[in-house]
Amino acid sequence: MNNIDTIIKYIHGSNDFVVTSHVNPDGDNIGSTLSIYYFLKKINKNVYYVMNDDMPLNMQFLIEDINIINSSEFKGLKIENYTLITLDCGDKNRICVDDDIKDNCMKLINIDHHASNDFYGDLNYVVAEASSTCELVYNLLIRNEEINNFKSIDENIATALYTGLMTDTGKLTYSNTHASSFDMAKQLLINGANTQKVVQNVFGSNPFNFYKLLGESLNTLEIVNRKVAIMMVTQDMLKRYNVDFKDIDGIVPYARDIENVEIGILLKEKSNNEIKVSLRSKSYADVGRLAKTFGGGGHIRAAGCTINDGMENAKTKILEEALKEI
Repeated sequence: MNNIDTIIKYIHGSNDFVVTSHVNPDGDNIGSTLSIYYFLKKINKNVYYVMNDDMPLNMQFLIEDINIINSSEFKGLKIENYTLITLDCGDKNRICVDDDIKDNCMKLINIDHHASNDFYGDLNYVVAEASSTCELVYNLLIRNEEINNFKSIDENIATALYTGLMTDTGKLTYSNTHASSFDMAKQLLINGANTQKVVQNVFGSNPFNFYKLLGESLNTLEIVNRKVAIMMVTQDMLKRYNVDFKDIDGIVPYARDIENVEIGILLKEKSNNEIKVSLRSKSYADVGRLAKTFGGGGHIRAAGCTINDGMENAKTKILEEALKEI
């Protein structure tokens, strides 16, 4: 069950925390985790931001002054009796820390908005209908203010939360945007969110080589049955333009946003026989269900999976299943 008050009470009664999220960090992942990190610091808790993955280039502005460590570095600190808080992670297996950090925590708090989340935490705040995990963290911090008469949201937290809200709702344009999302955005502005910093860094600072890569990827674009658009990025492309794998998720909307297309697919070659698949839908197709066919997951309108095969075989497999969603 969800119980914000129980989570708030537990946090105030504990001392040592690890905060983390899912593999392949994105805006909601980082925004929600960083917000909880800042909050725990504000209430004088010992908190460690632990991630085994690198952060995307367009999110670096959020973490410039944050000491993010990997699992090996954390284990070297010999911290015992810690609580693990996972943000925006719908599957315990996708938490971006080593398994023994998950297994040895005193308690696991799970805050998330994925429909596939099975409430794997000891304490859970999971609402699939929420626009973002940042919206859930916002609710938790507002509730903390009501209970403890303590102003929880400052400029840093407001900016981090605004980042996750904007990225997961497509700047308040996707179907997961609700009236509460607009109200949250308003309150974050009142609390000092640096909106221009978010817009410029997240949406307006792609390197020149990203667009060169985008151009070559667009040349691979195909439309199948007028409803499914698919494109790819290969290892050779990444090397040719010196673009990091973690910085290419912004390409997939170009496939979805074509007239009459319902599902957009981006195939990303991580290594030989390892194809990461990004899936987006426009109005009715459930790409979360599509991703689940291949052991992945996500939301109705945005999801992902991995196909352990070559690019052409992966393309054939994902198209076959995608067409069933049309």
